Amino acid sequence: MLVGPSFRAERCVRYRYSYSECSRCADACPHEAIRLFDAGVEVLAGHCQSCALCAAVCPTEALTEKNVSAESLLKIAANEKQLTVACAPSGIKGDAVVPCLGAINPVVLADFSRRGIALQLAGTEHCTQCAHAAKGHDLIQLHLAAREILCRAGSGGERAAALTLQDAESRKSLKNDGGHDAARRDFFRRFIGRGIDQVMAGVADMPPAPLKAIRAAAPFLPERKEILNALYVGHGDEPVRVARHPALAAEDLRITSGCSYCEACIRACPTGALQLLENNSAWRVIFLNERCVACDVCSEVCQPKVLRQREIEDICVNKQKARVLIGLPKQRCARCDRVFVNDGNASICPICSGDDEDFVNIFG
Repeated sequence: MLVGPSFRAERCVRYRYSYSECSRCADACPHEAIRLFDAGVEVLAGHCQSCALCAAVCPTEALTEKNVSAESLLKIAANEKQLTVACAPSGIKGDAVVPCLGAINPVVLADFSRRGIALQLAGTEHCTQCAHAAKGHDLIQLHLAAREILCRAGSGGERAAALTLQDAESRKSLKNDGGHDAARRDFFRRFIGRGIDQVMAGVADMPPAPLKAIRAAAPFLPERKEILNALYVGHGDEPVRVARHPALAAEDLRITSGCSYCEACIRACPTGALQLLENNSAWRVIFLNERCVACDVCSEVCQPKVLRQREIEDICVNKQKARVLIGLPKQRCARCDRVFVNDGNASICPICSGDDEDFVNIFG
């Protein structure tokens, strides 16, 4: 019996940053079964029809459905070289049955190809009559397109096992089909979020995010990111760059001038992709691309809006060395002896400087 997805609040970006406007899961749900609030989401049991599409588009896997996980599907495949996956609403029998074919994320699909397991997806001819059709059919197409991008990266395209759509009318092989167009990318963006370019738009002079708006939780690494990291381990330190696609859990970041050193992006990041390295002489923010899932919460919480995409057209999908986004020296305040970050010639810390400003404002 199919049940609704499970939810882990500490993984949700709305929990990590209470002002987050992430609505990927709600936008992907064809049944209006997701309620958003400032500490996460609630799956409304009376509306949910267990399609698991919300889990497919959640980059942090705050919402999960075990029937579409890589672990579950690989266990069914065992040592076989072919696996037929059918959608439950179609009634078609398969080696594995999932709530909706659109709930299988593209990284899992690419992992099967890397392992040499040929996939047959059965039941796509039922999409027009399916209750999940409002979102499910388009997510299937876009996940297949993202899977092709991953399979073609490096030399993997020649070795990738085939994926076919098995239906009553045709058997269409997708092994050599690279088809994804701008219209579909734009369509998908409406379901999975605004994207970092839109998140960055804002007023640069806004005050830092209040500490109470950021909830602390241990960093974690989602299953799909672990799989993505494993796809290209044979490439070593050589970067594997692919066309940017909103269904891929990867991003390259940079910080432009104007950082306020508030460290809010580090505290809000759910996976530990942004980390702080500091001692008494230096302060540095580093970026680990093997942990970034493109959830965009770091850009949301950054009030100066200085976090940017490193490249517009493509992204790196294999593990790279940690990269310093910003590094500054530290010095001791001449007045209070605090150690503070200094990007200029200041001799006193921001706290003492603020005290001076307050004194002038009060006493003139």
